[in-house]
Amino acid sequence: MARTIAEIQNEILLEKEKQPSLGGLTDSKTAIWKLWINIVATAIWIHEKIVEKNALISRPHTLNWYREQALNFHYGMPLDPDSSNAMSLVWKDGLYQFDTEGLSESEIEDAKIIKHCAVSEIDLETVLKPGLKPEEIFSDYFHNKVGVVFIKVATVKDEKISRIDVPNELYAFKEYIAKIKDAGNQVYITSDQGDILKLTLNVYIDPLSIYINPKDIEYYQSRISAQNEITTFDSYYFDPLNGSLISDSEIYPVIDALKDHLKNIEFNGAFVKTFLVDAVQKAQGVKIPILATVQTAAATNPNDQPNLSLTDVTKIEYFIPKAGYFDMDTLEVEVNYIPYTFYRDKQ
Repeated sequence: MARTIAEIQNEILLEKEKQPSLGGLTDSKTAIWKLWINIVATAIWIHEKIVEKNALISRPHTLNWYREQALNFHYGMPLDPDSSNAMSLVWKDGLYQFDTEGLSESEIEDAKIIKHCAVSEIDLETVLKPGLKPEEIFSDYFHNKVGVVFIKVATVKDEKISRIDVPNELYAFKEYIAKIKDAGNQVYITSDQGDILKLTLNVYIDPLSIYINPKDIEYYQSRISAQNEITTFDSYYFDPLNGSLISDSEIYPVIDALKDHLKNIEFNGAFVKTFLVDAVQKAQGVKIPILATVQTAAATNPNDQPNLSLTDVTKIEYFIPKAGYFDMDTLEVEVNYIPYTFYRDKQ
């Protein structure tokens, strides 16, 4: 891992102290020699970052190499009539790259439609078990796609993670990977609609900070007591300002903290219940957050049959969404707000 600029500067300063001939230099913060140390340290840091990246994406095609190549995919680049697949790929610096000569930085950035990418594979050791019959070994081998490189990609639309266009962009991306991959390697590429997520939380709040209509308290308590029963409260209309700050009715601390946490989960990262509760706990006016239920389902693409069933994963501590992210437009959050008044309860 490349050293930081500060680490490099400190090493230079330590070496400087070992040189008696440099002992007469001034200790002023604006001394020229200190500015030169910063410049040299910055240059060394840039060089180390370049070396580190070159090692990461060097010609041995590791999973990181596939990820870097996916993020470097340029969609809609000028076609090369001499190319075998009509793509403007050129062999440069030991690998295939898009020919961006004559294009501005903004045009190049717009062409890079892959904004998120996760690459993985299943090792043979995870499938083979002692005592298995040969036919069982081959069955598990093909069923689990051992030796297949899985590439999961997504883009960003309207500041939200989204799948790339299917089939046009996905088809072009698959052709690109087919061009640059090693012969014989099997690559499985997906770009799916974000997973569906439905959450239910019971949150004890400070009634001096967060607004809650007194007439709705019994309603929330009834919902909490009925969470393990088949009960509906759809006909009840509670105050829409419940959960907002008393000082600013446009801010909903619990909902805002929850959404911010989900947005900040890295692509293809795990949804961890404890981390979500910790994020809500830090919200203004929150005393005790309880994550009651978690339900999820893989979203369907336009040509697929609708998926109407949600899977209850409340008892699972963490899981990774199939698409690599959650669809924030379909996110459902039910929050039962209860005033934190335990200090008045009889002991």
